Amino acid sequence: MRISTKTGDLGTTSLMFGRRVSKACERTQAYGAVDEFSATIGLARSFNQDSDLDKLLETVQLALVKAMTELATDKEDFSKLEERSIPLLEDSDLKFLEGNIESIEKEGVSFKGWIQPCASPCSAALSLARAQTRRAERCVVALKDAGMLARDMPLVYLNRLSDLLWLISAKLG
Repeated sequence: MRISTKTGDLGTTSLMFGRRVSKACERTQAYGAVDEFSATIGLARSFNQDSDLDKLLETVQLALVKAMTELATDKEDFSKLEERSIPLLEDSDLKFLEGNIESIEKEGVSFKGWIQPCASPCSAALSLARAQTRRAERCVVALKDAGMLARDMPLVYLNRLSDLLWLISAKLG
């Protein structure tokens, strides 16, 4: 498959299953925002020296692929994902985040106010990813408000993920 198809030259793109939409529509804004902070998580991983944290962040990035797949699928085509056994976010993805949140909080890390993201390059990148996650969450809320979200799982996942990213950044800083 070629990367340069020229089909987007006039400002449209294809969703999953071929529907054409504006590159500025709510749906492309949502999955694009998720793509952006996944890249920032990748940046954080490049600064990171801890193998356990790297595995956690890799697991998150793999779940974000599932989130982007959901967000890039028109609500009318959503059943095609299940018909074709395309992986979607699952309760286990959410439980993974919640388990890590609980584990870090048991270490004594908790919200005591906003932090300045500068303790280390990894911590700063994770703070940026957290802020970008919140922006993506707002984009997904716009999809939901417009009746375009097939299910709430991506929204719930992003909300939990921003909490986890804050905790990890605080723990590192």
